[in-house]
Amino acid sequence: MSEKVVLVTGASSGFGRLTVEALARRGHHVFAALRDVNGRNTKAAAELAALAADEGLSLQVVELDVTDQISAEEALAVLLKTAGRLDAVVNNAGGIFPGPVEAFTAEEAQRQFDLNVFGALRVARAALPTLREQGHGVLIQVGSVSSRVTIPYSGLYAASKAALGSLTEAWHHELAPFGVEAVIVDAASYPTSIGTNAVLPADSARFSAYGEGFGRYVAALTERQTQDPGDPTAVSDAIVALVEAPDGRRPLRTVVAPLAQLEAVRTLNQRATETARTVAAEMGIGAFLAGH
Repeated sequence: MSEKVVLVTGASSGFGRLTVEALARRGHHVFAALRDVNGRNTKAAAELAALAADEGLSLQVVELDVTDQISAEEALAVLLKTAGRLDAVVNNAGGIFPGPVEAFTAEEAQRQFDLNVFGALRVARAALPTLREQGHGVLIQVGSVSSRVTIPYSGLYAASKAALGSLTEAWHHELAPFGVEAVIVDAASYPTSIGTNAVLPADSARFSAYGEGFGRYVAALTERQTQDPGDPTAVSDAIVALVEAPDGRRPLRTVVAPLAQLEAVRTLNQRATETARTVAAEMGIGAFLAGH
């Protein structure tokens, strides 16, 4: 297995943290991208540096705020100056704004999309010129089953992940002629810090109108996750497998979920792929789809 140079955003905790540690321990050169390295993420940055030193890993922290295009460009410049190439980008940074859609302002919705959609777009814009010039590489988005099936009180999050999925499908087709792949991991709900960092609606009056229903929703979800929390390393393992997969062999969508969800979403994805090919053929543009 050859060493890959990999950039992982949102590496302070959750899927990102698990992924950078797993990749580094498998011999890859990993750049763990964190925002506010000298502030809120000082502890996480120090822990990653200590891990690299203790285990002799090719793992280094790089400052990257996905809400800032200049920050993304500067992080890529540091990576390329250090490693000389880039093989994979894992767009993991993101957040969740749970609650009734009505209670969120348009400005709050913009913040949700800024993290989950435009953040990935900024990082991709910084990375793609290098990947296209090299003629190889992969963009891996960390998506969600919610992008396919929207549940109550997750409307903003689901909408942002659906948008991320659409961007990925477009990249998948558009980048194929350059030898660059774009794929997405549709993950179910697993116990990570994303819930503790959730942002609730600021409009308390509208939020309170849904209080009883939202409370019962949270209780039901918490009970199920307590009974069967699942292992978040299933997601990081899937990301590692995509990084290490042979070029041209990576599926557009990888679903990581409990069996019933897994089979249902896979079936939906298969139908969506067939439908896309039918629509593209009818439009006379079938030749522009990857793998046509």
